[in-house]
Amino acid sequence: MKKEKITIKVLIENDRIYVDDYNANQKVQVIVNKTLANLNITAEGRELRHEDGEPITDFSKTIEEANIQDGECLRFVKKSTKPDRDKGFA
Repeated sequence: MKKEKITIKVLIENDRIYVDDYNANQKVQVIVNKTLANLNITAEGRELRHEDGEPITDFSKTIEEANIQDGECLRFVKKSTKPDRDKGFA
């Protein structure tokens, strides 16, 4: 039985978005690779997160194993820098 494709959206900064259809048995890395190529960005300094903010760290998992749902809008944004706690706040 052929599995149906699911639609996944990937949002980056400046409200740029990439939408494509995937099989649930494809690796998360495929989503990352297609997003990088189509939005002409690099992965350096970025992290992939679910809609609810939970990080997706293992790109070797399948889409199903990573619990990515049909129609979900993932965030692939630059990591924010954390303030140096030793210096305190201004």
